[in-house]
Amino acid sequence: MLSLALFVLCIAADPADPVSEAGTAYRQALEALNGKNYEEAVQLLRGALQKLGEESDSLKYRDGIARQRHAYYPYYEWARARLLQAKQETSIFTRRDLLKEALSRLSQTRHPDAAVKVEEAKEQLAVVEKAIELDGSFASAKIRIEVLGTGERFEEALSQLDAMIKQFLTRDKELGDLRSSLKERQTALEKRYEGVLAQRLGDVTLADPVASGDSIAEILKPAKIPVVAVANPGPPFLWLAKFMVLWDKSLETIRRAPDLTADEINALSGSFEAAALDAIDAGVPAGFRAARHVAHAVRMARLSKIATGAEDVIDTTTAATVVKASQGTSARAAESVARLPAAHPDTKSLENDVPTRQKQLDDLSKKIVEFAKERARLTAPILTAETALGNGDTLGDHGALTKLKNDLFELESEANFGTLTPRLRARALMAHALAEATLAFMEGNLPERVYDRCRLPAWRAFGFDPKVDERWKSRLSPKLVKILEQVKQ
Repeated sequence: MLSLALFVLCIAADPADPVSEAGTAYRQALEALNGKNYEEAVQLLRGALQKLGEESDSLKYRDGIARQRHAYYPYYEWARARLLQAKQETSIFTRRDLLKEALSRLSQTRHPDAAVKVEEAKEQLAVVEKAIELDGSFASAKIRIEVLGTGERFEEALSQLDAMIKQFLTRDKELGDLRSSLKERQTALEKRYEGVLAQRLGDVTLADPVASGDSIAEILKPAKIPVVAVANPGPPFLWLAKFMVLWDKSLETIRRAPDLTADEINALSGSFEAAALDAIDAGVPAGFRAARHVAHAVRMARLSKIATGAEDVIDTTTAATVVKASQGTSARAAESVARLPAAHPDTKSLENDVPTRQKQLDDLSKKIVEFAKERARLTAPILTAETALGNGDTLGDHGALTKLKNDLFELESEANFGTLTPRLRARALMAHALAEATLAFMEGNLPERVYDRCRLPAWRAFGFDPKVDERWKSRLSPKLVKILEQVKQ
């Protein structure tokens, strides 16, 4: 009995058993597949088929270690090895042969997933055969892309290149080199436009945004990088796009800068100050200077209008509000510039630019304050005279009227009398004429003589303001009204 058992065991473990050899080779092939050793796997599967050519979903045998039981689909695994191998193959022709071999083995297998693999292999083979068919047109397609690159239409060139990479599977290296070349030229173009942008922003600082605002957009137009060249440019051009939106939105308001309120000035200039800070973050120091130039021009336009004395009362409140806001933005601008590397070529000039512009505003503000004091001094005699002429006690006092007339004459003789607005000068001269006429009537002069005495100051008053007598008509006697009408004729 023991001898019979030993005989059976020896027979089961006989290495010459084809089923055992096939099963062992099959398991080794699966290990090779998992290790991505596809050619080795195919050789092992070929050997297994030579021992046992019929597939099975349950192969039973005993090797030298233990009893074995597993599925046995060598044709399927052979096809799977060729499909995986094809994905790594650089030669499109070898890839085609591998896919065809995979389809051939799939036609021999009974594996339940064979149909799925057949579709996968056919799909890959169709792509490969199409690429082989198109391979002859590679040169002309490449030339078209190179022409687009020469014309700086890099986005279209790269798009067509992506399509070519999918079509011409055998030309990976050549197309990769072409992509590198296009990308290098695209980067160089963007750098060149950055230089143009810096130059054009420098030109903006030489322009007057208030008086010639239409020129700003034209100045910056050549710095806009074409979308066909670079669809997604770097931060400098994103900043430029935002700046242009802000400029277009603000242009009409900027034109009215001399007449804006303090709050409007601060809001408008503040938006460009914010753009200046963004320029530093975007790596556009020239944009910082240009945006602050616009903000500065807006403030200066309003303060300069005040400083001309075009209004009867100098608006020191608006001037003070604008300057105070500018001091705050200048402090923030200085902090932003301080973040630039000391070795940056623009750092020193920007550090000097911030206090220089602020000093211009501060100096003009001080001038406005001094001008306001002088305006108040010159206006005081006019207000006093107008009040006195409406007072019955003064009108009946020859000495008071004489003093009033002399004070006004002295005012008219001052060198700074010409700094008053035409309306204030007209009021001073009209008060002088009324005082002279009243004195003449008090002294018993006939209307003709009264006319002669008040004619010159009244005539000058009407020259500065034809309606200067409107405030007096309801308070003057008919005789004085008649005389003023004669002067106006």
